[in-house]
Amino acid sequence: MVMHYQKSDPIVLGSGELYLAKVSEIVDPEQLTEEEVNKLVNIGAIESGANIDIADEDIEIESDNRGTVMKITADKDINFSSGVMTWVLENIANFLMGATYTEEKADEVVTSKKLVVGLNDQKPNVYLRFVHEKTSGGTITLNMYNAIFAGKLNLNFEKKKQTTVDYNFMALANDNKNYIEIIETFE
Repeated sequence: MVMHYQKSDPIVLGSGELYLAKVSEIVDPEQLTEEEVNKLVNIGAIESGANIDIADEDIEIESDNRGTVMKITADKDINFSSGVMTWVLENIANFLMGATYTEEKADEVVTSKKLVVGLNDQKPNVYLRFVHEKTSGGTITLNMYNAIFAGKLNLNFEKKKQTTVDYNFMALANDNKNYIEIIETFE
């Protein structure tokens, strides 16, 4: 028997940069203009990398006399998670349901920042971009066209460990029934 082995490709290691923008600020999430790319906000220093999970939600079609006769994919569950350890209160307000952010200034200098979390039944939809720089050159870019925050805000202040804000997002399908694109570039 002849075995055909795949040529060895570069091994992907490391983390990346996370960017967010409210979907309402983007005209066409699948075709970003340069102006819209500039609206993406870099969220900060990432701790423990990032994770993307893609899973099918299947429906089994069963008959009384033959059991399962078909399995169809009804939907997809696509989730992105990462921990961010730099503290930017305004960034948290951009995705957290019911959050409002304000600043107080004296002589054009910010003297205080405030995040108020209240009840709101609509989570803000965000465009999410994660860019990983490959050690072999090029990038891997994940674009979620329409996502919502799917986690809980947990701020843990420990004496000898940085506080990390967990960012967990669930992709929503756009009008074309697309959730995410993954683009790899090479140098």
